[in-house]
Amino acid sequence: MGNTKLGAVDLDGILDRAAVGHAVAGASVCLLDAQGMIRRASTGVLRLGDPEPAGPGTIFPLGSVTKPFTAVVVCQLVAEGRIGLDDPVVSVLPDLAVLGPTAGSITVRMLLCHTSGLPDAWERYSSLWELLAAAREAGPVADPGEVFSYTNTGYVVLGRLIEALTGQTFEDAVRSRLFDRVGVTSATFAPPRRLPATAASGHVTDGAGGLIRGDLWPPTGGLFGPAGGTLHATAADTARLVLACVTGRDPHGQALLPAGLQHEMLTEQITLPGLPLHYRGWALGWGVPVGLDGVSRAVQHIGGTSALVHADPDRGVAIAVLTNFPEGWEFGRNVVRAVLDLPEELPPIGDGAVDPRRYVGEYRSPAFGISVREENGRLRITNPLTGSDVDLHHQGGDAFWADFGELVTEVTFFDVAGGRAQRMHSALRMLQRVEA
Repeated sequence: MGNTKLGAVDLDGILDRAAVGHAVAGASVCLLDAQGMIRRASTGVLRLGDPEPAGPGTIFPLGSVTKPFTAVVVCQLVAEGRIGLDDPVVSVLPDLAVLGPTAGSITVRMLLCHTSGLPDAWERYSSLWELLAAAREAGPVADPGEVFSYTNTGYVVLGRLIEALTGQTFEDAVRSRLFDRVGVTSATFAPPRRLPATAASGHVTDGAGGLIRGDLWPPTGGLFGPAGGTLHATAADTARLVLACVTGRDPHGQALLPAGLQHEMLTEQITLPGLPLHYRGWALGWGVPVGLDGVSRAVQHIGGTSALVHADPDRGVAIAVLTNFPEGWEFGRNVVRAVLDLPEELPPIGDGAVDPRRYVGEYRSPAFGISVREENGRLRITNPLTGSDVDLHHQGGDAFWADFGELVTEVTFFDVAGGRAQRMHSALRMLQRVEA
């Protein structure tokens, strides 16, 4: 996408159309290309009940959009020879030994692409030691390197790795190595009570199709900063960071990473199981979206269900869609599809000829639990976001999909023993069957 096409995009109109069918509070979008052309648009308000409009200076919570920034700093340390991608992390962080026999097999690469087997966590822990002890008690979700299972825990460990290798706090290291070089001024890791007046407030669904003020995700404190617990920024600064991360260069043309390592960061490391709907695989810190095979090296990342960034190093384009409402991911996907003129990807529909007994049961991960039931001849699955049941739609084989409202996700079953699946992969995470 060149300057001419980017300049012709009706961004305000795209935002209006993307909002159809969604409960929208506020949103800010930025399109940026490598030549410095920038397009911005905003809609809605900072907080419901307050007329202050969202605008280009509004800072939004980035959530897990933080993870690619953490990954870039880790890869800078790899480039400096301080650690290797395939080095065991326990060699720098001996506290990981508390995880048990598999700890020595967990590498930097595995943490970056979510194949470490570490269970996911998103709770207020007071220290890394407490988090690791909880992970040890929960047990691994898979063997190191076996399968993709998204884990915030792994990025907390990467944040501590950065601190151990640089002697700086995570926040200071990211600022000096990335934010300052890119010219980002709005970004803050401040706790909620210290956020400036330009910060958008979070909103949650009210159960009746509307929104009320509330936390977009449970507060976790500074420990989860490297995973996305604290960072806020404007859409423009987010787009600048994303473009720098995927091109490997700051706005002045100076390299952030060597070309070879930059290429490795965008290379798919692991294929997601089943029949993926959104991401076919994961790179080092980035999701690799479906539907763009052979077209470009585009990558994406989501922030909870409220933010989405898309970046294409081949076209030199970055798109940041930041919102303060829980359907912001789907809103963002609508924006990205419209800007890039991409067709909507619809889930494939299977023949429905399945044996429900193969799937019915309770599945658990440290982050959430899901139940699968048979009801009037249909398979139903628990929405982990709301606790309500929705239909489980067959794709083919042991692959299904479910519409959780704020999230449409693949649901894939594994390890059939005694006629029953023993594991489920859903919402990017691996869950284990729990025997009654």
